Amino acid sequence: MPFEWFIHATGLGALALNIAALLHPCERRLRIQSSLAGAAWALNNLLLGAHTAAALSLVSAGRTATSAVVLSAGERRRRLAFVAFAVVTLAVGVATWHGWPSALIIAASLISTYAMFHLRGVRLRLALIVSSALWMHSAWHHDSWEQMAANLLSAIAALVGMWQIERAERRAVSPGR
Repeated sequence: MPFEWFIHATGLGALALNIAALLHPCERRLRIQSSLAGAAWALNNLLLGAHTAAALSLVSAGRTATSAVVLSAGERRRRLAFVAFAVVTLAVGVATWHGWPSALIIAASLISTYAMFHLRGVRLRLALIVSSALWMHSAWHHDSWEQMAANLLSAIAALVGMWQIERAERRAVSPGR
């Protein structure tokens, strides 16, 4: 029972980091906090025995931290980083393959990889909602209520973040309000 408690605690900690990241309007801070959440999800997935998800979460943590570093870099540097992480994602996915459900989280990881290096604002958060939907199957398959809640709450947090960005943009356009 104490070990099960630790598994739940790692999931709840990752969930808190995830939500805090998605609610933050700063693109760099979103990426830094998301990378910490990715590391926590990797540990949670490892403890659940979800090896593909654990490996891809670890890749995700590194990818997201790297995307924070190259956020203001030129398109060429971001494209090279994207390609490198896409190749690593595919290699890890193939190496830890456990049937067609692995394809869903590989696709989710590739979508997130593209989004982290090429998208910002509303479009970034929309891509993360799609990624959360694909990760939901893995969470359900491994009976992880923390990850199911995380995917749902992360999607809601991304929607709130989208609303905040659009609201700020509307205020910038019409400052007399």
